[in-house]
Amino acid sequence: MTRTFYHSLLCLHPPRFRERYAEEMTWIFDETASAKERAFLFYDGLISLARQWVMRTGMWKIALAVWQR
Repeated sequence: MTRTFYHSLLCLHPPRFRERYAEEMTWIFDETASAKERAFLFYDGLISLARQWVMRTGMWKIALAVWQR
């Protein structure tokens, strides 16, 4: 079940990212044994998801403009 959630998280990433990294990320997830390590991978996946969409959509420019005010 956790693999399904992790795979769903990967599916939310931009297409080019998924094409390049999803298979490797899924393999790493499958190889991790402990719940603590898998929780870290979920956390890392969420950070990656936010980073990819912010960088690819140009939202970082808006965030930078707001931060500099």
